[in-house]
Amino acid sequence: MDFDKWLLPLIFAVSAAPLFVIAGMVSRGHLHLIAGLDARTVRDPAALARRLSRLLAATGFAVLLGGAGMLWAGEDRARQLLVVLAMLVAVNGLGIAIVTTVARARPPSGRPHR
Repeated sequence: MDFDKWLLPLIFAVSAAPLFVIAGMVSRGHLHLIAGLDARTVRDPAALARRLSRLLAATGFAVLLGGAGMLWAGEDRARQLLVVLAMLVAVNGLGIAIVTTVARARPPSGRPHR
């Protein structure tokens, strides 16, 4: 078994683990982990927690799939570039979705929703 072949996918897998942990915590209502959100100031904290946890989990899966893709790519530079570009689009797109979700959840002037 060639350790160098497995090193990068292993790094991807380990770096995806915190995303899954945070997704699980957010799904249980710990919204303060995401940009210090206060559940008392958002309209529907349960729906927001569900949406954010799904987005975080999807980001974790994108990173895991990136690691699997790098394993598939092997030494082929064209495949490596394809995997990196796909992961770049997926992770950044999901990041934008998370930022947009958080921005929409906050009340305009910092006051709680009624």
